[in-house]
Amino acid sequence: MDRFDWKKIIRSNYFELTLVLFIFSYISYQNAWLSDDSFISFRVLDHFVNGFGLRWNIAERVQAFTNPLLILVLSPFYFMYQNIVFWSFFSSFVWGLSAFYFLRKISVSKVSFWLGLCFLLSSRSFVDYTYSGLENSLNYLIEVIFFYLYFKKEEGTDSKLPGLVLLASFALVSRIDFILIFIIPLLIVFFQDWKRRRITFSLSSKIVLCSLPAILWFLFSALYYGSLLPNTYYSKTNVEDSFVQILSQGLQYYIFELKWDSIVCIFLPIVVIVRAVLRKNSNPILISLVFSLPYLMYILFVGGDFMAGRFFTYVIFLFGIALVRLENIEKKEIYILGSALILYNILLFSTPIHSIKQQVSKNPWVLDKVGITDEKFWYYPGTGLSWHDRNGSILSNLANKKPFFPPTDQKVFIKYNTGVIGFFLQDQYIIDIIALGDPLLSRIQGKGRVGHKVRQLPLGYFESLESGENKIQDPKLKEYYDSLNLLTRGEIFDSRRLDLFWKFQFGSLRKYKEPYLIDEVREKKIWSEGNREKM
Repeated sequence: MDRFDWKKIIRSNYFELTLVLFIFSYISYQNAWLSDDSFISFRVLDHFVNGFGLRWNIAERVQAFTNPLLILVLSPFYFMYQNIVFWSFFSSFVWGLSAFYFLRKISVSKVSFWLGLCFLLSSRSFVDYTYSGLENSLNYLIEVIFFYLYFKKEEGTDSKLPGLVLLASFALVSRIDFILIFIIPLLIVFFQDWKRRRITFSLSSKIVLCSLPAILWFLFSALYYGSLLPNTYYSKTNVEDSFVQILSQGLQYYIFELKWDSIVCIFLPIVVIVRAVLRKNSNPILISLVFSLPYLMYILFVGGDFMAGRFFTYVIFLFGIALVRLENIEKKEIYILGSALILYNILLFSTPIHSIKQQVSKNPWVLDKVGITDEKFWYYPGTGLSWHDRNGSILSNLANKKPFFPPTDQKVFIKYNTGVIGFFLQDQYIIDIIALGDPLLSRIQGKGRVGHKVRQLPLGYFESLESGENKIQDPKLKEYYDSLNLLTRGEIFDSRRLDLFWKFQFGSLRKYKEPYLIDEVREKKIWSEGNREKM
């Protein structure tokens, strides 16, 4: 009887695929969760498939979400089977696994692939937001396909530019700031084609055609919402903080990342040093750093985020792509770099390979003093996959759309954290005092924790929403709200909306800066109920 050739089996593609599937399944089970913010999108998705339109509150057209592509992709599946827990976890798993498939196609060898893969699976930022219910896993897939095409050798005289523009266009629809990852490579390919005199009318026509996903979305957004940008843009940029304060917050976000998910600042320098000693180039890492610069600058200038690691995920994935493109990796490098990764994961219990219990033991669920938090640990007891059968888990409630609180006849609510609560209160109007989904409050300056800029409630606003009539007491704000109502609640093809669109988008109505009468009674009630933190 012939002996098994174990070496041949281990070297086979099927074995490699099985091993990736096993490792990713284990890490997925341990780390899959759903964030509160994801349910802002899921509430919109539920409204959309049930005939109420792409809107947060049914009464008005407001884009409270930043990830249109995710909602549009999930909508036909959710229409057939309305279990958001299943579709979120399943789609994230499929997109994550597909991203690894293209990562393998980009890699120059099996060794480089496993180096890049193990680096990514050691990163809390990358793994945490592969799930979470947000758009990151879908964007990983877009990103890796883009760079697969970018690094692929050209065949014949056909330009890569149309295909790259198409992917960048989908990226723009998926999340507007995501486009920054692709700006420099797109410019490089454009100038390469320009030098080769490929920029012809035919190629330009193809580029315009491939830009249609983004063009069509922005046209729809302008017509339907009366805004080119999501409402979240106004809620997060219309703040009292000075430019220096925003930069300081962005710097704090960098510092927090270095402590919280230090794989990049520890492992990548080791790779560069080892290859320098062995007289090998680390050009792919340098190229990835250059490509990341627009996005890294953006993180700084917007003041980072409150979700630990979230804004760094696309940059970290780009470094993973760089690692799989490292050529001529010798046994010495394998031993050194492999040992570094193993030690990193053994010494740090917070890495994704460990169970959640181990991760939590070294990472208390507390807010950082600058307002940044580990969102996964905060929400994992309620939405973590591996703890689905524990007390406190609400996954079954979310899957069946059955609230975990008593039913209520109240029609208008004031909330600080609106995601999960909003998903259960689908027919009710929710006043979001952070203003992610509130068209009026987002135009008023907010202050507070990063990503949670609270607005004070105008006197008569609550009554306006209860009655459907404008009962705001401040005359100037009342007039402003009338105009805003026409934009968000009026007939879509009302000719007056065109003029208002321009004024709210670019003109005098873009922000409301006048003082206004505040609803003191409800403000005190919000504080007493603990719906927001003291600033």
